[in-house]
Amino acid sequence: MKAYVPEVSSLSQLDLSKRYSYADYCSWKFKERVELIKGFIYKMGPAPGPAYQDVFGNLFLEIRSCFRNPPCPVYVAPFEVRLPDSQKETDDAQILSVVHPDLCIICDPGKTDARGCVGAPDLIVEILSRGSIKKDREIKLTLYEENGVKEYWVADPFQKVIHQYILENGRYRHLSPFSRGNVVRSVQFPELSFEVKNTFEDVLPTVYKVSEPAVPYLRTITSLDQLDFFKRYSYAEYFHWKFEERVELIKGFIHKMSPAPAPTHQMVLGKLFLRLGNFLEKQACRIYPAPFDVRLPASRKQIQDKQVYTVVQPDLCVICDPDKIDGRGCIGAPDLVIEILSRRTARKDTTLKFTLYEENGVKEYWVVDPFRKTIRQYVLENGRYRELGTFTGDDELSTTLFPKLKFEVNGIFNL
Repeated sequence: MKAYVPEVSSLSQLDLSKRYSYADYCSWKFKERVELIKGFIYKMGPAPGPAYQDVFGNLFLEIRSCFRNPPCPVYVAPFEVRLPDSQKETDDAQILSVVHPDLCIICDPGKTDARGCVGAPDLIVEILSRGSIKKDREIKLTLYEENGVKEYWVADPFQKVIHQYILENGRYRHLSPFSRGNVVRSVQFPELSFEVKNTFEDVLPTVYKVSEPAVPYLRTITSLDQLDFFKRYSYAEYFHWKFEERVELIKGFIHKMSPAPAPTHQMVLGKLFLRLGNFLEKQACRIYPAPFDVRLPASRKQIQDKQVYTVVQPDLCVICDPDKIDGRGCIGAPDLVIEILSRRTARKDTTLKFTLYEENGVKEYWVVDPFRKTIRQYVLENGRYRELGTFTGDDELSTTLFPKLKFEVNGIFNL
C-alpha cells in the first residue's frame, strides 16, 4: 500500500534544513519561485528593479546581436536548469540542483525538454541584486564549476563590472573584472564580444529613495496562506509581504502567477525582446521584461501606495515616460504591453488583463499565442481597444507607436 504523502501547497510546510530532490520540487503546489542547490532550498528574490532590468536587457541585446546566425539558443529567466550530480543520474528523484540563471546559452539540443534544461549550459550569466550577491558570487559559482559550466559571467550593476570565469581542468579561472573601457570577449564564442560600457550605459541609478507605505502592520506576512483571497489589498500591503511567491494584484484581489514558463514561451519572449530592444536603442523608450512591477493607480491623483490596488507583471512592456519609472518598477500605464499566452494564463491575459489595460490607458496591447503562432494587436481609440488584426506566418507586424518598426511574425515563432 502506497504511503500517504501530504500535499505541499505552501513553502512554510517545508523544512529549509532538509535536502529535497527535483522529484519533490515538481510535486510542490505553491507558486513561489525557489531554487534547489545540492538539495537545499534557496528562495528567489521578488521582482527586480529597473537597474537590474536595464542591465539584463543590454546584455541580452549584446549577446544576440553578436551572433548573425546564433549557433546556440539563448534562454532567459525564469527557465529551469537541472544539474544532475553525474551524467548517469538524470532521474528526477536523483537530481538535487534546479536553478534559474538570468541568461544561459545551450548548444546541445539533447539537453532541453519541455521543462527546461537537464545538464550544464555552455555559458551562464547572472546579474547581481542586493539579495543575490553571496549566492551568485559564491554558492552558484561553486555549483556551476562542479557541474561543468564552461563559462560563467557575473554582471555587477553596483560596481558596473563584469566578472568572467573560464573552466580549466575542472576549476574556474577568474580572467578579470571588466569595467568601462574594457572589451569583454567570450572564450566559448569568440564572436561574442562588446564594450562593457554598453552593458551599463543609460542604466538607472541602483540606489533609490523609496517611500515606505505609512500604514500600520499587526503581523508580518511571510506566507501566501496568511492572506484572504476574498479580501482587497493595496500596493502598500503588497510591498511589505515577505514571501517570495510571485503574485499580481488586480483591483485589489490576489492572482497567483504561473511557475517557470516552458522553453517555447521564453524563446518567443527573447525574440520579441530582441526585435523591440534593437529598435528602441535609438529611441527614448525603455523595454522591460518580467518580472517587473507595473502599478496601475485608479487615477493620477491616487498614486499613494495605499491607494493603488493593481500591480501586474507583464511579460514585456515599453515605457516612454521616464517619470513613470522609480526604484520599484513603473507607476502608470506603459505605452505598449505584450503578454505571451501559456496554458494557465490564456484566460487571464485575453479577458481580465485585456480589460485592465484598456481601462488604464495602455496605448497598445499584443497577445502572443505560441500554440497557434499568432499575434493579436490592439490599439486604444477613444478609451476602447480596436483589434488591428491577428497576424501569423509571413504577415508583417508593425506598431502604431513606432511606425518604422516592422518584422515578419514567422521570425518570432521559428525556434
